[in-house]
Amino acid sequence: MHLAPRAKTLSASATLELNARVAELRAAGIDVISLGAGEPDFPTPPEAIAAAQAFIAKGLVHYTHANGLPELRAAAAESLSRSTEVRWTTEQVVVTCGAKEGVALALLAVAGAGDEVLVPTPSWISYEPMVGIADARVVRLPCDEASGWKLRPETLAAALTPRSRALVLNTPNNPTGSVYTQAELAALGRVLEGREVVVVSDEIYSPFVYEGRHVSPAAIPGMAGRTVVVNGVSKSHAMTGWRIGFLTGPQPIVEAVSKLKGHMTSNAAAPSQHAALGALRSGEACTRTMAEAFARRRKTAVEALRRMPGIAVEAPAGAFYVFPRVDALYGGRVRGSHDFCRLLLDEARVAVVAGADFGEDRCVRLSIATADDRLAEALTRIGRCVAGLPAALTPSPTRS
Repeated sequence: MHLAPRAKTLSASATLELNARVAELRAAGIDVISLGAGEPDFPTPPEAIAAAQAFIAKGLVHYTHANGLPELRAAAAESLSRSTEVRWTTEQVVVTCGAKEGVALALLAVAGAGDEVLVPTPSWISYEPMVGIADARVVRLPCDEASGWKLRPETLAAALTPRSRALVLNTPNNPTGSVYTQAELAALGRVLEGREVVVVSDEIYSPFVYEGRHVSPAAIPGMAGRTVVVNGVSKSHAMTGWRIGFLTGPQPIVEAVSKLKGHMTSNAAAPSQHAALGALRSGEACTRTMAEAFARRRKTAVEALRRMPGIAVEAPAGAFYVFPRVDALYGGRVRGSHDFCRLLLDEARVAVVAGADFGEDRCVRLSIATADDRLAEALTRIGRCVAGLPAALTPSPTRS
């Protein structure tokens, strides 16, 4: 059967595949602790559930406008205005099927065949496939530990060409937890001056910053006119399965996204939109509770990992992941991050995501969005497992 090139070359989502494998093992009665999924372990706010139930009870579950319910778009505009410190209007907001769809639609709106999309790496696993779906070309911009895993202005400047159409920024970052400062974003903005390059800013982790504060690229003078901001309630209100995201930005891009969405998904699920409205109206209490828990777990994870031989880790400034470097443990049957993750799953019964899936094979990603006791147990299991590796028993130079 003939398949389009994009379908033949597209890889499956590593995190979703890992979730499925964990589910299989648990169904077989095996006690697996998953530190893989980027999913808060908190319940959806009761106000969100009540709003969805009240709407469904009316029996009027029909299409909404492609851009979403007007009242939800208004509430999202207020939320986005607070988080970005830029005033957005209801007309500039599109409600999407999760932030993932928002990023994908933004890329489809601004990039096509022959165009280039710049992606600082390590990066979330879905950015590159999304660029491929748009028939554009990914240009990886390597980031390293010395820069705090953040894009340097000189790296951006060297990568720009007449074909450059978009720069994807993710702050706080998945998987590294890095958070860009205002000065760092301003420096990147200066590089883009005079260029027809749109910034697609994925800010889904904006409520979870432990060092400094969240700054949106749109807040940098001169940047709002070229920045598409994507956010939602999946992380902030523990509503991953409800699939509600928000997109805002320059009106021409918003209008293009609206047309694309109208043909692709019509609208986000109406009950989910009402749930999201209930969540936004309930305030930020649940978000603060989660942020406090993630800060506590961040400390637990970093301290435990630093005690393990062969593992080097810096405390993430934001999001709810830890991205330790584990390549000092490579050797023998462990030749890279995928082998390391298989070892942990097979022998320690702990699921983590290979750094290679994010573009950095020296590291692995651990989600700390799991209960404190389960996180502690997972870290104990990892410690026992890596302590027995031959490489862990051999002294090696300290890595920076």
